[in-house]
Amino acid sequence: MGETAIDTPVGPRARPVRCARCGVPVDPLRASRVAIFNERFRYFCSAECRESYDPATRETPLPMPKRRRSPTPAAEVLATRAEAAEALDQRRQVAALADVATAEIAPVHDASHLDALSDREGDALHEPPGARAELADGADRADIGALLLGLCIAGGMLSVALSLAGSSPGALTARLVVVCVAAAALIAEGITARRDPTEPHPGVLLAGPIIALGVAMAARAANAKEGNAAATLAGIVLAAVAAGIWLARRARRPLDLERDAIAEALSRPGRRVIGNDTATVRALDLRPGEEIVVEPGEVMPVDATITAGSGRVAPWLGAKTSVMRSEGDHVVAGASVLDGRLRAVAAWTGFDRAWMRVTNDPRRRADLFASGARVGRLTAERAAPLAAGLAALAGYAEDQSPLVIAMFAVAAQSALANAGVAQIGALHMMESVLLGLRRGIVFRSAEALDKAGRVSVAAFCARGTLLLGEPEVANVEPIGDVEPERVLALTAGAEAGESNPMATAVLRAARVRGVRPDGVRSPSVQPGLGVTAVASSGQQLVVGSRALMLKERISVAAAEPKILELEAMGRTALLVALGGRLVGVVGLQDGLRPGARAAVQHLLDVGVEPVLLSGDARETCEAIGRALDIEHIRPEVLPADRGDEVRRLADGGATVAVVGRSPGDDVALGAADVSAALSSAGSSTAEWGIQLASDDVRDAAYAIRLAHRAKSEARLGLLLTLVPGVGSALGVAFALLPPAIAPLAAVLGTLAALFRLRAREG
Repeated sequence: MGETAIDTPVGPRARPVRCARCGVPVDPLRASRVAIFNERFRYFCSAECRESYDPATRETPLPMPKRRRSPTPAAEVLATRAEAAEALDQRRQVAALADVATAEIAPVHDASHLDALSDREGDALHEPPGARAELADGADRADIGALLLGLCIAGGMLSVALSLAGSSPGALTARLVVVCVAAAALIAEGITARRDPTEPHPGVLLAGPIIALGVAMAARAANAKEGNAAATLAGIVLAAVAAGIWLARRARRPLDLERDAIAEALSRPGRRVIGNDTATVRALDLRPGEEIVVEPGEVMPVDATITAGSGRVAPWLGAKTSVMRSEGDHVVAGASVLDGRLRAVAAWTGFDRAWMRVTNDPRRRADLFASGARVGRLTAERAAPLAAGLAALAGYAEDQSPLVIAMFAVAAQSALANAGVAQIGALHMMESVLLGLRRGIVFRSAEALDKAGRVSVAAFCARGTLLLGEPEVANVEPIGDVEPERVLALTAGAEAGESNPMATAVLRAARVRGVRPDGVRSPSVQPGLGVTAVASSGQQLVVGSRALMLKERISVAAAEPKILELEAMGRTALLVALGGRLVGVVGLQDGLRPGARAAVQHLLDVGVEPVLLSGDARETCEAIGRALDIEHIRPEVLPADRGDEVRRLADGGATVAVVGRSPGDDVALGAADVSAALSSAGSSTAEWGIQLASDDVRDAAYAIRLAHRAKSEARLGLLLTLVPGVGSALGVAFALLPPAIAPLAAVLGTLAALFRLRAREG
């Protein structure tokens, strides 16, 4: 019997798409039916699927922003750049052709591969082309590099061990052959290895071993008496340099893995809103100002501000808790949506995202640009040649032979040109950044991390940080023959048009007690002081602080004992005057935030002086300060005046940090050397040095403590790596120690510093 020929489509092919009705993979160039819905092409595998397709039942409507009472301030949303807007318009015009236009065209001889290709579509969105190949190539290079370093260490140690065979010319020649093999392995590793930017230049590390090998060969050629010592020095220098590189890379590996995990998690695709539909795109293709939709179980691909919908969210990558997020809230890239559907506008994308900024951006990495990271690298690259020159001069002054002078120089150079010296500071800086990210703490830049490490004074804008910011009416004290209900009614009437925490507390108390707010007219808000108005009786009504009463020439002498009593209990006294006479006092109690005392203790542990900034009276602030162990208070400072107060704190030479909330504390935050803003991570307008994904004041204080520890640990680590090498190099220069001791001491210093780093991680 003859075989039946099967027609196989020949010609160009495109990446397959799913049938809009049944989900079967379809070649868009050969689809049975094509239709346009919502400005996008839909492909169908058959006429039946096209006829039965109903877009209304197959697509969940997108959450739409609610109508606002007032326009959203322009500052709340980062304006899209002109080129981004133009690109967005172009995408809308060609959205229908997106699946075909981006497809790779290639000849087709068999259509059986469509299912396999379709299954890989999701992976293609997670990483750029070639990413897997680059990762595999990097792993292969790492394995080869480790093998070459091991060969170099073994060769160096073997050459030293062969010194036991004697000092005959043959034995010395054999040792030099082993040293040459070890040097070749080290040079090959320097050429082939993928160098991390935190590592010193390969030439700095290779200079010592190559010069040491040259000195040993020159000594052998001249049959000099220093031949054995030179060969021993060459072997030890090779082994020490290779061991330093291996130890530093091994210590950096957990940090690199965590950085890579962050980059991988933030590379997941997002859903860009196009009209009434969405298109799945790579996270790197999203631009500021574009709208996205995030479904339950998905990860936020960019830093964004929610414009519609609400749901429970794990607020940052790896967060152990969940919070409710709704319209107007900021969410960082990497946050997981646990339930609910969110629509948001992208604020920061690409390397500008909070979790990518100082971990993966080559222009802003903390382990590259923080001062604690740079000093070690500069020491290895610039101080090592200087040390070699000084050692050579010392040898010359001692009238040593040229070979001995060269050995002195090699020993001094190898003591400083060590991978441990160059990278220990960078390791501490990146470790601190990653520790912060695990708690939702973001340092905006390496400079912000440096400044936070120099903070000596930290000022808290009391309400909303150390205090809950949710006061309650504790008591209503009438003065004279006025009823308490009348005092509360007048206060509620004056505060009816306000939305601050104190007004909310007064209105809530009136509602609970069944008191109807007085029908006041012509309210006038005095920022930070209170409200003046006209009561329903036609008399002037003044509700606010003691300062407002004095401004309105109203005596408070009759209520002074009661006011002092309330303030001594840490309560805020709200004074009420009617017709130029004080008629009552409303006492409000704001509780301490959970963790407020721990936040203060974090600062005290690193020698930072906490300061309480508040608009309350001195007695109230002193009571709060006693409860929190804060001695330095700045009372009766209005929010608008706190910037000047912060600058006065800095006039004495202190580096001042301010912990507050945006936008209420923007004036104080903007005046600080280091600004720490609660719940600001992901905001399109936030430029604060320390941004928190949570509203926990402990995290703000912990960020400052973390920066202090990073600075001190980087310095201590550098000292641990330098002191043994420098001390031994001095001993060599003055002919007190053999040259081979210096590189060995440098390795021991690196081990000590890395053991301390590991202990801190544990």
